[in-house]
Amino acid sequence: METRSLMLYAVIQSAITALTSCQSFPVVSTPSGPIKGVVVPTLGMDIVQFRNIPYAKPPVGNLRFEKPLPVEPWKETLDGTAFGPSCIHDPSFFAKLWKKADRHDLSEDCLQLNVYVPNVVSTKVKKPVMVWIHGGGFVMGNSWGYDPSFLVMKDVIVVTINYRLGIFGFLSTEDNTLPSNFGLWDMIEALKWVNKNIAAFGGDPESVTIFGESAGGFAVSYLAIIPSTAGLFQRIIPQSGSSVGFVAVSRNPARFAKSAGKIVGCIDDDEDIDNRVLIDCLKTKSADELLKAQSDPFVFDPESFSLLLPVWPGIDGELIKRLPLDSLNDPNSEESVYFRSLDMLTGTTSHEGNGIALILSSFQEPMEFNASEGIPTSVLCDVLAPTLAREMFGDDTIVSDLICGEYGSDYLEQQSRNIASLYGDAFFVAPAVHLLDFHAKDKTSPNTYHYVFSKPVDLSFVNIPEYPWMEGAVHGAELLYMFGPTFFNEMSESVSTEEGRALSDILVTYWTNFAKTGNPNGDGLVTWKQFTTEDRDYLELTDKPVQGQNLYGKRMKFLLQDVPNKLKDRVKTEL
Repeated sequence: METRSLMLYAVIQSAITALTSCQSFPVVSTPSGPIKGVVVPTLGMDIVQFRNIPYAKPPVGNLRFEKPLPVEPWKETLDGTAFGPSCIHDPSFFAKLWKKADRHDLSEDCLQLNVYVPNVVSTKVKKPVMVWIHGGGFVMGNSWGYDPSFLVMKDVIVVTINYRLGIFGFLSTEDNTLPSNFGLWDMIEALKWVNKNIAAFGGDPESVTIFGESAGGFAVSYLAIIPSTAGLFQRIIPQSGSSVGFVAVSRNPARFAKSAGKIVGCIDDDEDIDNRVLIDCLKTKSADELLKAQSDPFVFDPESFSLLLPVWPGIDGELIKRLPLDSLNDPNSEESVYFRSLDMLTGTTSHEGNGIALILSSFQEPMEFNASEGIPTSVLCDVLAPTLAREMFGDDTIVSDLICGEYGSDYLEQQSRNIASLYGDAFFVAPAVHLLDFHAKDKTSPNTYHYVFSKPVDLSFVNIPEYPWMEGAVHGAELLYMFGPTFFNEMSESVSTEEGRALSDILVTYWTNFAKTGNPNGDGLVTWKQFTTEDRDYLELTDKPVQGQNLYGKRMKFLLQDVPNKLKDRVKTEL
């Protein structure tokens, strides 16, 4: 009797094991090949994850500094149960964050993506798809650090992607030898893979939203003005990143390429070699050598302080043919017509510019101030204003004085906040409003929505200083509420409280509603009015969202109208 019981128990356990294995490791047959995923129970719901899926051939060897090639189909079942490596970057800036990561390996063979499906994979009903492009200044970051479970629970499929970073993704000689933007090409190749394969996961290839924050937001807004991407997505959510700002494209990237070549020994100090020879040499160097060269102070212009970044997307003559601002200024251009055919939801945080304290930290000793106490007017008028006047407006004295007057204050704490506002306005807020104006101008059907995220969050786990004079939601604050419950969402206790979870639900509901219909509104939500060029309606996203109009109206008018008009008047006077 005991033997029979044991045999019956063994049979039952075997059946349970088989069923559990079937449920825990589902296999999906895609046009690219079969993929095994893993079921991850999350807050009472199953999220089916297919990880580390290659969408392009490894960009190594002779394929370094080349456009991505489509991955070849495979026959054997791909193991998609574990995340892959991050693309090559320096993880030291977010060292505390990196320590908490499950994976610490970096590789040039990193062109993979992850697919997240709610409950079970089913092709009976096509689900909207959201493709996340991570931020990190185009020099750091990865796909797997963003847990999109909160979004997936709203019945959408989310894809997160890796793309080449830094010198590997954006090195350029400013000619046909190396026109650059390989990181953008990677994103396009990933979107092509999604378009071809996502139906096998139950996704709708004709209802795709691309969204990203910071560099990811910039990337989204670049892709939205590249007409050749038509059909790969229908909606865009650029978060804290706009292609029409003064950092829209890299300036003088060829200088950076030559400097990097000298650092790694491809060019002698007094040598001027052919660009083809330079690139062939750079292809022989190790990834570590190139990464070190990217961070070497020698690659920066030692003569002047700059807010421009040496490694950034640039004008390549194919994807980005001219300044995005010039393209959108022409309403009949291919870029403008395509951009305005897409639904758009975009915005920023309430205090994007608090990171300026880190950028200006090297001036504390020579200019005799303590950033924790405040940043004085002298830094505004002698350093920041002249730099922005030169790099943002192509002018010096007149614009510098205007900026100094507009953002100056007699009180140290307020002056500090004004300096942070100036940096945030110039880099993120004004470009976002400008992008919204372009999108909403003379519009017919596409939807346009504007937000500002204002809920403060503790970001002590990153290397950005927090001082008493700082206030509001810093750059990237919304990410801790959007992504979770693992990794990002675990970084700050406040986001896991009852109030924090409620805000997360509000945020992801708006985002997923937009992904489903092009309209973020829905039952139980504060009404979100469309943005128009007349009223500039926006929604302030906090514990209890609030409608508003004309965000930072006086400051936006100053940067987008008053200063440009002043320059035009001066040109007329000189003529």
